[in-house]
Amino acid sequence: MPVPLILDTDIGGDIDDALALAFCIRHPDIDLRAVTTVADDTVRRGWWARKILTIAGRDDVEVAAGVGWDEPPVGRVSAWPHDGHGLLADGETFELSPRDGVTLLLETPDVTISTIGMQSNIAAALDRDPSFAQRVPLLAVMGGVFAPVDVGGGNTLPPAVDHNLCVDPAASVKALNAKIPALWTPIDVTVHARLLQHHLDALHGGDELCRTIARAIEVWHPTSHMPEGTIAVMHDPLTVACLVERSFVETTVQPVTVAQMGTAPDGHVRTFIDPLEGASAEIVTSVDGDAFCAFWLETLLG
Repeated sequence: MPVPLILDTDIGGDIDDALALAFCIRHPDIDLRAVTTVADDTVRRGWWARKILTIAGRDDVEVAAGVGWDEPPVGRVSAWPHDGHGLLADGETFELSPRDGVTLLLETPDVTISTIGMQSNIAAALDRDPSFAQRVPLLAVMGGVFAPVDVGGGNTLPPAVDHNLCVDPAASVKALNAKIPALWTPIDVTVHARLLQHHLDALHGGDELCRTIARAIEVWHPTSHMPEGTIAVMHDPLTVACLVERSFVETTVQPVTVAQMGTAPDGHVRTFIDPLEGASAEIVTSVDGDAFCAFWLETLLG
């Protein structure tokens, strides 16, 4: 039976949000009910999501603008998008849901939520109604650091590289300690799933959705500071894919606590294995990046 899903996303910064949305549209075992946006100008982020959904013929998927801001909560830039990655024409807009994203979450019980951006919408929903935590069957989180973030060549990144959790640390602490059942896909794993040039070439041979995604990647990539030979790091697509396919990953179950280290504007969020106070959660511990990217591409090409 397909997984009913709300995708909670900061689409418009790193291209991987768009790659995750395209996967959710295409995989037959995902029943994409809605998209909620978070961070900065959430209306504009909603337009990008709506444009991709429209190209895919998915006008049935509700898109609602969630929690945004003029300045990030702790002064950390929240990957404000460059120019829509070529998705929107000058002056192009789309109608979004009359509901805000937090209201949509509160009014849609018993649906898996995948947070591939900040935790701000989840925290706001808990502020409005603490019982929200009992109505979410699963929170699929892109974020967390549970092992060294080894990017190759002898380089290991610090835990503060966990962008999604660190932009709005108070929201991360509130949402991720609420004991909502969770599946964590941490950055120490996702850095090993990398889209390469041959995947991009294959997308250009697909239908309009595939070609749109390929063009968006090409607009974004020159400013992305990707490792040499890497087209995109598949943080968000891997997170949503783990909801329906696990053949390319290994997981473990551990008690997890989330805490803010230091104070604003320099404080960052850390994830800890905490046998005393942690909430039991499933954590992805490794990925066969080549196998996953092949699976993602096959899903999009159909």
